[in-house]
Amino acid sequence: MSKIRPLFNPCFTVSTPDGRDGIRIRQLEIADHRQAILDAWKRSSTPSRTYNTNHGRERGRMSFDVELPAKDALVAVVRQQVEALASEYNYRGRNISLVSNQILLYFEGPGCPVHCDDQDPADQDYGLGTVMFNWANQLVALLYLSTEGRDFEGGKLHFPNANLHIDAVAGKLVTFPGHFKYKHGVTPIQSGARSLLQTTWRFDL
Repeated sequence: MSKIRPLFNPCFTVSTPDGRDGIRIRQLEIADHRQAILDAWKRSSTPSRTYNTNHGRERGRMSFDVELPAKDALVAVVRQQVEALASEYNYRGRNISLVSNQILLYFEGPGCPVHCDDQDPADQDYGLGTVMFNWANQLVALLYLSTEGRDFEGGKLHFPNANLHIDAVAGKLVTFPGHFKYKHGVTPIQSGARSLLQTTWRFDL
């Protein structure tokens, strides 16, 4: 049986009784990258780095990491927003670093199982089978590059603890802590192509 060792981060002060208070949603103006993403996927379709998750459930052939020339510019836009949100998470003045970034393309399929992003295997430090939850020094920022009802059907981002489902609109940025109170998943994609930029960020403690 796996052992779980939560490492509480006192810098995080947002009250999260139901995993909703730390979710931030902003609408940004971005260029239309839909066709460029599909064209890039046709040239080289590679399963994403999160194709097999640490949560033990394979996503299936519906999550692809697309190399888009404009990705760096999109990441820079997201970084500005994350930095602006730092004070709301009590991170003002702390150094920020980019942990990962992927442009994900989901086709018709099972979506993504409910999980939390701030899971780090800690076998070497804490013993075999241990998972370390770092609580809140990680923020997740998802930037939608497609719109539900236009580009795809289904595929809603949902937070079970908060009983919250979020509609996808191109340019919508959803930011939330990576710890277990923010477990989330994606409902099945019924048709079309769902695309987004997934980024994760860490703040120095």
